[in-house]
Amino acid sequence: MSKETTKSGFVNKNNQMNIGRTEEKGTDHGQWFYTIECKNCSFKYKANGSDIWQRKCPNCQGGRP
Repeated sequence: MSKETTKSGFVNKNNQMNIGRTEEKGTDHGQWFYTIECKNCSFKYKANGSDIWQRKCPNCQGGRP
């Protein structure tokens, strides 16, 4: 997995863009939450840094909340 996924502006294959890291610790070991924005519907949500590459929007793509 590329570390580029945790850089602001990264867009994954599901059209989800990393807005940036939050100050909240994630739920995976050693992870932080990042704010993700769906480029299809503009919905914003949080994801662990380790999940950014594969996330789908919980609002319009059936991804997990």
